[in-house]
Amino acid sequence: MIRRPAVLAVCAAFLAACQTSPMPQMFSRGPAIDGQWASGDGLSVTTFGGGQLTTRFVETNEVVGQGSYTMAGDTIAMQWVSIRSQEQRSANCTLTGADAMHCSQPGGPGFDLRRTG
Repeated sequence: MIRRPAVLAVCAAFLAACQTSPMPQMFSRGPAIDGQWASGDGLSVTTFGGGQLTTRFVETNEVVGQGSYTMAGDTIAMQWVSIRSQEQRSANCTLTGADAMHCSQPGGPGFDLRRTG
């Protein structure tokens, strides 16, 4: 027959071990970009999440771009398709703060994004 105090002692030891174990390394990789980011001109918002991105016009909520992104340190590589022109586009971005990034496009103008949520 198992005694109640023994079971409680084992459970307490198990819970104490869970509470004092270190956080896995994957949680200390740097700032995440998941969430919404507004364009510098305020006309569009890009939603980042799980390696996917969607850009919408603020005024109409129309999707204007869809694609993917990867992040290495403070650098983000984005690839997307412009819905209107059906052209493949890309940009390399650098986090310039916790809530700001600057992006450069090959052969095109750069742009800035600010976190909104």
